[in-house]
Amino acid sequence: MKKKLTIAMLSGLILTTSAMAQDQKGLTDRQGQGVTDRQGECVLTIGGTADACGAPVQEVKTYEADAFFDFDKATIKPAGKAKLDELVAELGNKKVNSISLAGHTDATGPAAYNQGLSERRAKSVEAYLVSKGVDANLINAVGYGANQPIAPNDTRENRAKNRRVDITIN
Repeated sequence: MKKKLTIAMLSGLILTTSAMAQDQKGLTDRQGQGVTDRQGECVLTIGGTADACGAPVQEVKTYEADAFFDFDKATIKPAGKAKLDELVAELGNKKVNSISLAGHTDATGPAAYNQGLSERRAKSVEAYLVSKGVDANLINAVGYGANQPIAPNDTRENRAKNRRVDITIN
């Protein structure tokens, strides 16, 4: 009897806890946007679901390598630094969980060389962002060489499109 009572009480506790968890609702402002605290967490009240704050938004920014680097180089040009400075300013207003940097090249030249160049370019962008105060622990920099083209490598214009750095912000 005592065992049945304990099981019944635990079952009731679990059901009550589940119901309470489902009864939380995110606060919204006058525009219906979710309200977050200083840490970027959804502010909750009792009475509904936490859908108001929504899922974190993933933002992808693609920069042509020509804007950042001279041909066959991994040193960031002043115009590229200006674009990265704009990005750093934007990041200051957002809760950022991670930043992925993906360097890409066109198919001109040996695959091994292009792989190394794409990695050096991604690392160069990473170093610049860190020098501007972005937390290095948030950044993952990789190079893909010519393995992920966004255009055929058949014309000068298309090859230029494939020389790029993709920055994904989560």
